[in-house]
Amino acid sequence: MNGNMENTVKDRTGTALKPGTVYLVGAGSDDGMITREGLRLIRRADCIVYDDLLDSTVLSEAGVSCERIAVGKRYKAHKKEQEEIHRILIDEARQGKMVVRLKGGDPTVFGRGGEEFLALQEAGIHCEIIPGISSCIAAPAHMGIPVTHRGMASSFTVVTGHGAGETAESFETLAGLKGTLVFLMGLHKAGEIAEGLLKAGKDPQTPVSVLSCVFSENEERRDGTLAELAGIARNAQTPAILVIGQTAGLHLRDRQEKAPRSLIVGTASFTCKMAALLHEHGLPADECPCIGIVPDCRQIPEAEELSDYDWMVFTSANGVRIFFEEMSRRKMDIRRLGRMKFACIGPGTAALLEEKFLYADLVPAIYTAEALAEELAKTVLPGEKVLILRAQVSNPILTKTLEREKIQYKDCKIYNVQYLDRFRPGEDRKYAYVVFASAGGVRSFLSANEMPEGAEPVCIGGSTAGELERLTGLRGTIADECTVQGILHAIVTHHGSRK
Repeated sequence: MNGNMENTVKDRTGTALKPGTVYLVGAGSDDGMITREGLRLIRRADCIVYDDLLDSTVLSEAGVSCERIAVGKRYKAHKKEQEEIHRILIDEARQGKMVVRLKGGDPTVFGRGGEEFLALQEAGIHCEIIPGISSCIAAPAHMGIPVTHRGMASSFTVVTGHGAGETAESFETLAGLKGTLVFLMGLHKAGEIAEGLLKAGKDPQTPVSVLSCVFSENEERRDGTLAELAGIARNAQTPAILVIGQTAGLHLRDRQEKAPRSLIVGTASFTCKMAALLHEHGLPADECPCIGIVPDCRQIPEAEELSDYDWMVFTSANGVRIFFEEMSRRKMDIRRLGRMKFACIGPGTAALLEEKFLYADLVPAIYTAEALAEELAKTVLPGEKVLILRAQVSNPILTKTLEREKIQYKDCKIYNVQYLDRFRPGEDRKYAYVVFASAGGVRSFLSANEMPEGAEPVCIGGSTAGELERLTGLRGTIADECTVQGILHAIVTHHGSRK
């Protein structure tokens, strides 16, 4: 099998993903509710055409070069008309792109996914539907309402609230159902819905619940009876869901204090790793990957020259990843590194090296460039040569220390940092903490955003905190250890001290 075939990207059925294909992907109702298949397609997409009513953090999973086109719709505020959305999808696919049409919830639950599928099919564009978790189930469950419950409701009916009295299901039919009624997009028609059901004979004392801004910091549940629905809905915020039926009287939710939410700033790999660790400890987190890593491997020595060096120094996990990817591309035999000793700035970098079955000979007790430089100066033997693999813009203390000790070295700049200003934290989210993993992340984030009001900055180390203070006057909390575990400990400790 040749190399091109081995790298072919395939869908869940094993079929190769083809340029010029559109995937109608449901993003689910909140961060984490998208399917693995949907997430994989987002990461592979050339173009994403997305709606408003989805968790914006899922867009951060897309590649740096992926084009993003907003076509969202809200009540009386349409960015694009449906026919124009069809045209955009067709035009992008005809350019040979792999297009993801990203919709909140599920694409076929009042998402007009069927219309888009048929329009694409008519235009001769291959299209597939990837389901998502609809808000009609997820939002009530999140707020403590099961849409079915033994002895109360053995069925549930989902109705669009836009048409109210014009709905295809008559109020007489809906009023006669014993199960749960879930009205999506029905807040502005709540009065008409209540009046229609009451006139059709629905019990005025039927429990109802209006669920507003679910999965946001402003989420709210307003309970009452069908007779009170119009009044309850009057001051509720959009977007909202109306739940009508006996299960609307249930409260299956632990009412403990909400855990503090963090915004994670850095590269995509760091934000993913840090957010996953916080989630494991019950701490919600959103990712804000505003730094892209652009490899530039021209300075990496060829295989013959590598044998001239005794030490290889990595100042980040990015350096490890890029170096070994380049080794693979050049088909360099790992046995060329057999006599090499390795120095890593911290345990995270050393752990990535271990994945290559190589183990660091030196990791400083303090995970900073200064500590790494001092440890190298003490450890490198006379006559030994050092190869440094790191970012274009790096702390000069490492090379200055080696020069002071008259240690021979080559400083290879193997990647650049690219600032991405397209990523924004969700406007409806309130953050207790903003985590910064580098001075570059501080600069990139602040070039496009203000610090969220009331949020405590948490910095991975002193140089990151210094850059934050220079730009904002804020010092924030500094992790005792320059690792994701150190950041986790800093957040848990700070939150505990505020109670």
